[in-house]
Amino acid sequence: MILLNQNKKRYKIDYSKPVQVYRNLHKGCWSVKQNGLVKAHSDDITMFDCEFLVNQNNRLKVIREKRKNVHAFVKGILSKYCHKHDHRRWGKVKSISYNPYKRDSFYDMDTNESIYEADNVRLVGKNVFAN
Repeated sequence: MILLNQNKKRYKIDYSKPVQVYRNLHKGCWSVKQNGLVKAHSDDITMFDCEFLVNQNNRLKVIREKRKNVHAFVKGILSKYCHKHDHRRWGKVKSISYNPYKRDSFYDMDTNESIYEADNVRLVGKNVFAN
């Protein structure tokens, strides 16, 4: 994980509080936001006690304008020890996706069911896994 502006106290991640993680299309990685500030970028993130959230007004704006904006993210507690977690050991794992033009929520790629929360989430590369 690449932590940003670590010489400034307000950019330190508080691992006891939720973060919002979204796919940063410009940088090709995941961005970690907390208290309104992007505090880190990473290709591999593990979180727990997660919610999959979509701002519906901004989603409709994407559809209307055909221009992307940040409107969907995973909210949860960031694990300090991402490198030690392996989603293949979690038991039954779901592959999760989101496409604002197809659905108004995140969904399980195998069952096509909407998904709104998960105990554990791993964001690795362009993939999202949950259980």
